[in-house]
Amino acid sequence: MDETIPEPEPPKEPDYYTDLGLQQTATFAEIKRAHHSLAKKHHPDKQAPGKCNDAHEFRRTREAYEVLRDSSKRLMYDKHYPQLRDQWVQYRAWQETQHRREERRRQAEEARRLAEEKQAAKELAEQEAKAAEEREARRKAEAERHAREKELKERLAEERSREAARKARERQEQTARARLHLQKQMEAERRSEEAMQRARLEREIAAEERLKTIRIEEKQDAVRQNWTSMREAAEHRQAEPKQPVTQHHAADCVHPRLA
Repeated sequence: MDETIPEPEPPKEPDYYTDLGLQQTATFAEIKRAHHSLAKKHHPDKQAPGKCNDAHEFRRTREAYEVLRDSSKRLMYDKHYPQLRDQWVQYRAWQETQHRREERRRQAEEARRLAEEKQAAKELAEQEAKAAEEREARRKAEAERHAREKELKERLAEERSREAARKARERQEQTARARLHLQKQMEAERRSEEAMQRARLEREIAAEERLKTIRIEEKQDAVRQNWTSMREAAEHRQAEPKQPVTQHHAADCVHPRLA
């Protein structure tokens, strides 16, 4: 409620004609038809349990009918009805103004909430895009490293192949006298080759372990980022004001039954 516009006092007496949807000039037959239609519409026996508003409308309709069908009561009521009607017009105008103001406030709040959700979604999308770019950069770097290692291995293999061919030609040119020496040299080369293979295998194993470590760190970073996003979303929801929910029970509704 706007504090600059205090709530006026509602009229002390109901607007029976308006409650029945009639003009002051309505006949008794019109009053009777209007009451029957509204009583049938709002009778609690025809409503779901807990519909207290319908019970209130039923009682208000019944009260209006009881006054307006009595000619003496209606005559006394009609004497001051024009002033009462003006009071009700002013009061309903104030209610409508308050309703529009509350609706504008609700729409503004809804727009603010939607804007915040949109901004949060945008930030999350940007974070995810950045994370994807970082993962792609790491993937490319890893692919380039593997390519360099493969190229180095192929170059070393070619060099070893050329060296072996050269030595083979030299061995063919050697005399029988140098055969024993050549055999010893070949044995030494074999052991050297085994050592190189072992060293290469150890390097490959170490490279695989480094790759596993990098992937584990990537997964841990992703998990931490997801948890951070979830926690921020939960804190945001908890920070929003919660509207109280008033529960109505059927036992709270006291109403007469339609004869």
